[in-house]
Amino acid sequence: MIEPSSMHSNAYSLEEVMDNSYDSIFVTDAEGNILMANPTAERLLNLSINQMVGKNIQELVEEGYWDKSIALEAIEKRTTVTGTIKTRDGVNLMCTSRPLFDRLGNITMVISNSRDQDTLVKLAQTLDKERELVQRYKEEVRYLREQGVRNKHLVAESTAMKNIVLEANWVGPTESSVLLYGESGTGKEILAKYIYSISRRAKEAFITVNCSAIPENLIEAELFGYEKGSFTGADAKGKPGLFELADRGTIFLDEIGEMPLVLQAKLLRVLENGDVRRIGGITSRKIDFRLICATNRDLEKMVENKTFREDLFYRINVVPLHLAPLRDRPEDIMTISHMFLKELNKKYGYDKVFSTETLNGFLNYSWPGNVRELRNLIERLVITTRGRVIDYQVEDMSNRPGNRAAGQDHEENGTFRIQVNSKAPLRKIMSQVEQEYIKNILRECHGCVSEAARILGIDRSAIYRKVQVAHLREREKS
Repeated sequence: MIEPSSMHSNAYSLEEVMDNSYDSIFVTDAEGNILMANPTAERLLNLSINQMVGKNIQELVEEGYWDKSIALEAIEKRTTVTGTIKTRDGVNLMCTSRPLFDRLGNITMVISNSRDQDTLVKLAQTLDKERELVQRYKEEVRYLREQGVRNKHLVAESTAMKNIVLEANWVGPTESSVLLYGESGTGKEILAKYIYSISRRAKEAFITVNCSAIPENLIEAELFGYEKGSFTGADAKGKPGLFELADRGTIFLDEIGEMPLVLQAKLLRVLENGDVRRIGGITSRKIDFRLICATNRDLEKMVENKTFREDLFYRINVVPLHLAPLRDRPEDIMTISHMFLKELNKKYGYDKVFSTETLNGFLNYSWPGNVRELRNLIERLVITTRGRVIDYQVEDMSNRPGNRAAGQDHEENGTFRIQVNSKAPLRKIMSQVEQEYIKNILRECHGCVSEAARILGIDRSAIYRKVQVAHLREREKS
């Protein structure tokens, strides 16, 4: 049994609920006479509660306060009805009227709830954005899982690579766009991931796009996404582009020189205002990302030839970093070789080692395919070598294209060979290779130390420390 005081408390609470409801609420009897209304109904209809209570809804419709009544429709149909009505002030309301019945099936009252339709539209848009955000995160996780993004070890034993890493450490924490130059296979993507890993966006997405690997007719859809039904074969639900997936993170555009001119213009607009519009879309999305690009082409020459946009070039070439080819940094060859061997031994369950002759062969080869070629060769040797020791002879390397097939101190077509003592310690061999290579560059530069230092990527003082420059100059004069 409910105490009177408790009943009074419940009634008071019900009144508070109605008064503080965001929805308009009013109650009518079975004939449409208004029994009660709340302040929200008063505000939306611009009509006081005293003017509403006691009146029939049909009277208010005839006086122009509504264009029609959903409550009267619910009474007529004896079921819940939802519809849109317009007030005298031009406000569209989404209204739901529900009749209540007694035990005999007679309508006792009708409860109507209304809300500003514009508010409902905004709420629906907010929900759509939330769903889209969830979907974007799902797409991002799926994409990253497929790509297998992970930070690989960046080898920097050579002076040239150490200088690059120093520059990367300087630019990494900034928001500046970075353009990586280097031959194919020099490790531009690894350097890009290193820059990303030390950036302020390291906890966000890292999206890699190879501009030369995606067909020209699909690259726009991949980069910018598309709305549902925008073209034949499109996903029925639409799809976010890679720029959207990179929001708040980093996007790496590899082989940027292969991007079609029409897309270069669209990319420039994205960089200028941060807005991305999907194919078939009518609205733009604001995104925030850090851009890293890479190329093995001469973009400045492409700008001169009108095959690359000049304005885009200056936009992405904020901080240029030049990766030297593997043949110009022999100190890295040994470390990279052992790193790959360790990785492949673990992958295949082996315990193989290089012979001294094999490592010498690696040092005397020019590696036109750079680090990628070195890794592929080591994987082939790991798989095909039957014993534990990988013994790949220098003669085998000499049959491969791009080798250094000239004698010591003898130049032929810009290449040279260094003979080393296979019994000497590794440090001594590396020092000999370094000295001979510096001497070779100095000869090509006719003893000009500044030019040689630029090519080698080291300081002039380092050249003086490592070789007898005066002797080489005298020899060049003679």
